[in-house]
Amino acid sequence: MELMADRMDPFVTYLIVTLALLGATKRPVKVTELGKHMGVSRATLSRWVSRAEELGFIKVSSKKVQFILLSDKALDFLLSLKESLEGVEWGEVVIMGEVFSGMGEGAYYMSRKGYSSAFAKMIGYEPYPGTLNLRVSAEDTRKIDDWRRRVMPKVVQGFSEEGRTFGEVEVYPVKINSEIEAYSIFPRRRHYGFDVLEIIHKENLRKLLGLKDGDFIAITLKNWS
Repeated sequence: MELMADRMDPFVTYLIVTLALLGATKRPVKVTELGKHMGVSRATLSRWVSRAEELGFIKVSSKKVQFILLSDKALDFLLSLKESLEGVEWGEVVIMGEVFSGMGEGAYYMSRKGYSSAFAKMIGYEPYPGTLNLRVSAEDTRKIDDWRRRVMPKVVQGFSEEGRTFGEVEVYPVKINSEIEAYSIFPRRRHYGFDVLEIIHKENLRKLLGLKDGDFIAITLKNWS
């Protein structure tokens, strides 16, 4: 087909697939219903909807309560996506995470020698002293829970430093935007809820990827190779 899935905006793809799962190939779907399932802010959803409408993938009602219906172009795209996925080896799950500024604890803890030296032995380098913080939807939180049940973590042991005790940290492999190998950490003493991923890498990921608060990135939940 002329329209190839690999040339599509990933966020528009996410929008189209979610609408299809909600039945928008056959019936109009309320924008509010779509927002609940996608787990993104109203402003972000509005941008994605506007972009998809501009590209001709959806039809949006102009009434006070907005409804969305997938267009024939979207149906063609879904068919091309289905064809592109044939033969794919499944096993790794991809989720979406929204970048947000944390409380500064990541930088503090990652700068502790007990952690940085242990990470260097485990993953081959001392991580940048800070974490990339990502907030995920309720649906993706469940995927993370399932992933952590299936994949055995590597564990950085707790230690004492400067009169303080620092707890164990579970480490799992991830990939950012299908290209950057990184790691997700889960301190046993968590400061965030389970809807947050903390990502570590040898470089400052915000600068490396040009990220700002509110941006979305794709995270592949991997197994140890």
